[in-house]
Amino acid sequence: MSFESSRGVIQAQGLGKRYALGASPYRRLWHLLGGSDEGIQYFDALASVDLTVEPGETIGLIGQNGAGKSTLLQLLCGTLSPSHGQLAVNGRVAALLELGAGFNPDFTGRENILFSAAMYGLQQQQIEAHMQEIIDFADIGEFIDQPVRTYSSGMYVRLAFSIATSVKPDILIIDEALAVGDGVFARKSFDRIMQLKQQGVTLLFCSHSLFQVEAICDRCIWLHRGQVMAQGPSADVISQYNDWLTQSATPPAPTASEGADQAIPAPVATGQARLTRLRASCDGVEGTALIARSGASELSVDFEFASDPQLPMPNMALMVYGADGRVLCSTGTWIDGVALTRDAAGAGRVRLTFAKLPLLKGRYTLAAYLMCERAVHVYEAVEHFASVQVSQPHLEQGVFSIPHQWQAL
Repeated sequence: MSFESSRGVIQAQGLGKRYALGASPYRRLWHLLGGSDEGIQYFDALASVDLTVEPGETIGLIGQNGAGKSTLLQLLCGTLSPSHGQLAVNGRVAALLELGAGFNPDFTGRENILFSAAMYGLQQQQIEAHMQEIIDFADIGEFIDQPVRTYSSGMYVRLAFSIATSVKPDILIIDEALAVGDGVFARKSFDRIMQLKQQGVTLLFCSHSLFQVEAICDRCIWLHRGQVMAQGPSADVISQYNDWLTQSATPPAPTASEGADQAIPAPVATGQARLTRLRASCDGVEGTALIARSGASELSVDFEFASDPQLPMPNMALMVYGADGRVLCSTGTWIDGVALTRDAAGAGRVRLTFAKLPLLKGRYTLAAYLMCERAVHVYEAVEHFASVQVSQPHLEQGVFSIPHQWQAL
């Protein structure tokens, strides 16, 4: 498909961004005016990216810091100009890059709403129609009529997010914005994002949370040093990226937290859910440094949680890490079709059991996650709360013993 004939909401061909390094402003100006580039070194933050995004698609961007993800998103939303290549973006773009970066600190929150909404292309009548919706979602009370320089960082974030997602964008660009804000706001923001997705808004989502990318995005692009390493279905690209991370570096072995009975006491506010206790045991012995026999021991984990009873029922998940820090396997209540239960106050408990533990010899650690009803938003995570040292009486090699049967023919 040619660039001109594309019907995608976003199309890029050979898109790139180059910066001059180590040169004075005068030398860079001389070069821009057609002078010699002698003595100027260049850095390609992004090199020759081809991309077509159809209406309603959800695209994830993954890669290490410095890979070019934010550069690509800034090019797409128009805050950077490309050094080369072609780019076409069709539709109203709302970007959550640096939340609140466009605010005037001396304007009130209400005045910044008017200014920002106008920048998104809304007419005065449209802005007034959305004004109360933006104010209600931001939930900053009487501070809406105070200068934003008096706002806390949380108030700043809530207002910026509310504006960007209330202007009915055709394309929403999100760069790690969901990692900010308190627990209640983080939950509200995920709900808003999922609503926009269901309404057919095109989403570009950049995050280091591979689980969220796979859960939210239809397709995924892996960038490394400005180059596209892979793009395609999210699960496939994330698998390739994980394999590459494993080959590139071996992280130090994680350690289990102290204490056999992991209690995490904390009040549960409106719109929140938290893990309140974790207990791991092997063959009836509780602890954080467990001993197990491959194919014989029973490993159990008890999860206890507290939640706002008005929230939909949450989900629980467990991850098993190898000694080198790789995720070896995971499971979740939603995967196995198990619905949690809780009392009228929002407290609940569930047990996960691995009978005849199939792990082969080695040291492993466990991580627990309490997640929303869609298994996308993480309410609470406790990494490496227990370790399991597994021994075996035979010479079988690998990580797992897969159920099998020999038959002589």
